[in-house]
Amino acid sequence: MLTIYRSLAQKGFVLISVLVILIVITVSSASFIWFMQQQQTRSGMRYRSTAAMAVAEAGIHRALSALETASPDGATPGRSWRPTAYSESTRVGPLGGRFTVSIIDDAGGAIVITSVGEVAGVMRRLRAHVHLTSPALLASLNGASFIRLEKPPAVTFSLPYDAAARDWPWIHLAAGRGIWLATDDVSVNSPSADLVIGAGPLDAPASASQATPPVRPMPVRLAMPRGAEVMLGPDQRRVDVQQLRAMGVQIRGDILRSEALSQFPDVDRSFYETLAAANVANAHLNSAAGKYLGDDDLAQKQDSLYSQREFEQVQRYLGTGVMPSRFAGIVYVRGRTMLLEGQQMQITGGALVAEGTVLVSPRASLEITHSPTTRALPGIITLDYGPLIVGRGARLRVHGLVYASRVIYIDEGANVDIVGSVLGNDGALSFRNSSGVVVIRYDPAVLGTPGLRVPVDSPVVAWVSAWEELP
Repeated sequence: MLTIYRSLAQKGFVLISVLVILIVITVSSASFIWFMQQQQTRSGMRYRSTAAMAVAEAGIHRALSALETASPDGATPGRSWRPTAYSESTRVGPLGGRFTVSIIDDAGGAIVITSVGEVAGVMRRLRAHVHLTSPALLASLNGASFIRLEKPPAVTFSLPYDAAARDWPWIHLAAGRGIWLATDDVSVNSPSADLVIGAGPLDAPASASQATPPVRPMPVRLAMPRGAEVMLGPDQRRVDVQQLRAMGVQIRGDILRSEALSQFPDVDRSFYETLAAANVANAHLNSAAGKYLGDDDLAQKQDSLYSQREFEQVQRYLGTGVMPSRFAGIVYVRGRTMLLEGQQMQITGGALVAEGTVLVSPRASLEITHSPTTRALPGIITLDYGPLIVGRGARLRVHGLVYASRVIYIDEGANVDIVGSVLGNDGALSFRNSSGVVVIRYDPAVLGTPGLRVPVDSPVVAWVSAWEELP
């Protein structure tokens, strides 16, 4: 009997063990199934979320395309299109989606595009800050008429600021009437030429006073309207791309041709006058100069909107060496601006805007530098048919757009280092490198330069300066 009980007990234990194992397997299977369902749900949510982001991006690109061309309704010029809730359907793989776009004007001439992408109940939102600017700013060096380059020691470089952005600048040299080479040994992006450059607005502050490694020179793209040519020598004989390559000038592809080059943007001088009038960062210089020269009006001046005489008074005081010749912010001069021989001047986080000539006299030095936060500001603007002249042995270092309403002339032994782009708007001779070293490292931030107005009948380029996802 005891043996029978023991046998039954063992069988009962085995049964219980089997039941426990079955329960464990059932629970594990249920947990696994639940886990897989959760993973599938999460995976589906991630897919729909990614798809919604792609749809939102499509909305941004649709808006950019419309701003550069024509509005979807065809009744409004593209650049003036400001929808409150324009919507289109689209597909992302097997899923259908919809984006809704709104566009509003922002401060400083910027435009804000907001796009909401929706896929299967999932929504993602993007916002882009956009500037509508002239295609003329796509060129590293753009002359409304002739660009004249002299023989060595004249050296001209057009490079990207960011070595990784090999497609910038889109155009290295653009000229409305032609590119004029003085001799057959002109140096343009020559890999054998010496190149010393300073730090740009995105480089580390510690390297601001040090030379930075240059990017490797590349073949240049040339752009001219039909009828304009590359000319050689005093008799201005025409040369083609093959002849340029035989001369050692590396050309990328053929010359880009169009009916006419894009019009230069107009400068809104009132915009810069307003900024200078609000800029009190140089009040201490005005005060010190006024007290030193006995000029009570200058001593009490708070803003940076100067008459020609006021700026000359400040320069005269700074020439004594009592204070560093360092300005900050936007400096606007109602008249010409001349740095005397050997004089040094710095402007940080701003620009020099002059109603007339800007002259950097022999052996003088002018530096206008930006930080990442002021990177889009221009460097130099001359108005009222004022040229920009860099004298013999002078040094010009500028971050941002350099815009001269007349010729830009670089004299013998001058050193010019620009991170931005250069526009010369002279109808006869726009740019001349006589015997200097000119390095232009194109920075696409110039496309967001504030205070420039594109003519109504001119095409525009929509440039995105900032891109963010909204909650």
